Amino acid sequence: MKLIYPPLLKKGDTIGLVSPSAGLAGKYKYRVRRAIRWFNKYGFKVKIGKYFWKTGYIAGEPEERAEDINRMIEDKEVKCIISSIGGKNSVQLLRYLDFKAFRRNPKIFMGFSDITVLHLAFYKKSRVVTFYGPMVLTQFGEYPEPFEYTVNYFFKAVMKGEIGKVKTVNYTDQFLDWGRYRNKARDRFRKNEFLWLKEGYGKGKLVGGCLPSILRVAGTKYFPSFKKSLIFLETPEGERPGKPYSLEKVDSNLSQLMEIGVFERTRGVIFGIPYQYTEGMKKEFFKLVEKRLSEYNFPILANVNFGHTDPIITIPYGSIGEMDSEENSFLIEIKTKVK
Repeated sequence: MKLIYPPLLKKGDTIGLVSPSAGLAGKYKYRVRRAIRWFNKYGFKVKIGKYFWKTGYIAGEPEERAEDINRMIEDKEVKCIISSIGGKNSVQLLRYLDFKAFRRNPKIFMGFSDITVLHLAFYKKSRVVTFYGPMVLTQFGEYPEPFEYTVNYFFKAVMKGEIGKVKTVNYTDQFLDWGRYRNKARDRFRKNEFLWLKEGYGKGKLVGGCLPSILRVAGTKYFPSFKKSLIFLETPEGERPGKPYSLEKVDSNLSQLMEIGVFERTRGVIFGIPYQYTEGMKKEFFKLVEKRLSEYNFPILANVNFGHTDPIITIPYGSIGEMDSEENSFLIEIKTKVK
């Protein structure tokens, strides 16, 4: 089944906001309001899902959260659907989503972290290009505004339909408690540049996401093929907010992906910047990746700006990525066919 790239977003279009996983939008309403002001500033209208504001570890029952997405899919006014935040329970929605309706009404669907689950399912069942990128609370609600780098790559992906070469930028993983710091900008940034863990050239379809979230779909009918792919991977925060995801878990996740054959027909792997890792931890992380993936011949690139650090790029699922260590480059083509 042919992969569909949804219509591009235009000024004046309506963006639908949903909470597929954690119920934090209702807890941090001021960040939602800030995001809405930003959308309005750039000429977009906003429509909010019925269950968007529900609070708790999940934003309502699975049927309710899925209903919000299904309604946004069927709503002719809505051209783009953006998740409020991630969490751990997007997988509960899969049996209730209308994948056929999404193929009939392809539109931009955006989010990262636990939203990986929905991206992989839409990619497999609907064959519609969705977007691993910024969310309402985490990026669009940033003080005083979203980072320029994040905005530029968001616009490139969903409004221009062309991304091209991806550039690195200094990043922050500074944790600010949203309950305490309402109007404080993050001001601690760290230097960043591409790091090639294994040199080489690779070209393929971009598929991937957050490590533990990918594994929530493994073994289900929603798990896509990774044949001819460039797999992009990143780490979430740890069990407590603002803490790193442990190397022990990274090791376990990579090993499980190996055992289910994800890397067998892969053409390259791209890692985001590990969230909340010290320089020493990053060295251990990269050493672990090199060791675990040493049996494969594909190139491995690290320190790309996506995932839980900021600012971030937007990655269209199924579009063509190209990585070349000789040129020290990673680029994204808005195409969906690869030889």
